Amino acid sequence: MGYAPVYGTEAELKTITLTPPQAIENGGKIYVWDHTLFQVESGKGIHITDISHPASPVKKAFIKIAGSQEVAVKNGLIYTNHLNDLVILEIAGSTVNTIKRLPAFKNMDNQAVPPERGAFECPDKTKGVVIGWQKKMITSPKCVY
Repeated sequence: MGYAPVYGTEAELKTITLTPPQAIENGGKIYVWDHTLFQVESGKGIHITDISHPASPVKKAFIKIAGSQEVAVKNGLIYTNHLNDLVILEIAGSTVNTIKRLPAFKNMDNQAVPPERGAFECPDKTKGVVIGWQKKMITSPKCVY
């Protein structure tokens, strides 16, 4: 087991969008607010699930947000990171609005290496910009951190 880079394009890095629900591939941290569960899809965004009836949760949407690793919710506003920025989001109907953006992590380059030490797939700049890391079975890793 090791880490493989998750790639994105320059355009993807600049946009935050609300999309239909997606399958969880590399689920991360969770946050529960009211009857809604928010789960990070490491490096890609946040899954939103209605848990009003815990025995039958309903996937509602996915916020596509490059580099997302954290999530918290207060007063209906979603706090997360968009790569090195802290963003405050609000869902309005079928869209997500950025209420505020703070360059909170300006001096951090958290995408240069995986979150844990060990072997990993070396990033390939021809595939795009590294926006996150996915833990998975890798073969013949050439990089070590």
